[in-house]
Amino acid sequence: MKTYLLAVLACAIALPIAWELNAPSSCFLLAAMVSSLYGGRGPGYVTILISSILFDFFFLLPRFHFLHSGESFLRLVVFIAAMVLATALIAARRRAEESLRQTQAKLAQATQTATMSQFSASVIHEISQPLSAMVANGQACIRWLAVDPPNIAHAKGAVERIVRDGKDAGEIIKGLRTLFRRSPPKKEPVDLRHIVNEVVSLLRGRVVKEKVMVEVNLPKDLPTVIGDRIQLQQVLMNLVLNAMDSMQTVTDRPKALAIRSTEQEGMVLTEISDQGVGIANFDKVFETFFTTKEDGMGMGLSICKSIIEAHEGRLWGSPGPVAGTVFTFAIPSSTEGAEAE
Repeated sequence: MKTYLLAVLACAIALPIAWELNAPSSCFLLAAMVSSLYGGRGPGYVTILISSILFDFFFLLPRFHFLHSGESFLRLVVFIAAMVLATALIAARRRAEESLRQTQAKLAQATQTATMSQFSASVIHEISQPLSAMVANGQACIRWLAVDPPNIAHAKGAVERIVRDGKDAGEIIKGLRTLFRRSPPKKEPVDLRHIVNEVVSLLRGRVVKEKVMVEVNLPKDLPTVIGDRIQLQQVLMNLVLNAMDSMQTVTDRPKALAIRSTEQEGMVLTEISDQGVGIANFDKVFETFFTTKEDGMGMGLSICKSIIEAHEGRLWGSPGPVAGTVFTFAIPSSTEGAEAE
């Protein structure tokens, strides 16, 4: 309803201006464009109808009549045609933008799913560890309670370990649910330290299997950022997985992965550096469908860049100081956003 009130208001504003400037075509066309841009196709066509009536009654000769000569009638037809065309073009642009947003969302979901498949084995390993420990401690508890007299102290310790392992498994499952959850982006204060710890925890199994040394350097006073936690987790997961993939064939140096965060001039910078094979062309690496992997889709880094830019930040890559690659993304801190307000 409010969008249709916008159409009426646009015509009400356009009429006196058109009368004063004697420029009805321009003023009413502008009113139709505003209604279409901010209200949609329906309010745009309502504006065309109202504008046509006002144009006919107030500006065609003789004025204040609805019946005119053939020349005036032709002028009215041209006026309506121009407004309909402008409204249709704007509506088409809105549909194209909406289609683009939906496509980007689907691509992001597809990349998210593809990313998950790469570390599914690590996740299974991580979940199986606490579950196996819970079974072992449960059996130990039964044995301690079965002796005569029951060893309550040892049984209590076994139960406490079961609770601890259950919490560990719950945290892993919670991390997986957030990665797979399909919900609209939610901007809120986000602690990047928690996201980094979650990603490292999820990939712990693969890190051990591939003998990757992981260094995490996150200051305790690192400010929070305003953003969508799931999307930022997706970005970090993709960058870390790419770093690990780049070191799979490395044999002449240690496989080292470093994640560091710092604050610089109101921005929180996060670096993911590796000792992998490196990247030859940093200009193309963020292009859609460009990939250096045999089984890659070429969408991961492109979507990561779009996500970071949607957070008013920047993502870039550079060669490592000795070998490998350093990917860095910078996002405004929440304190910087509060000062701007």
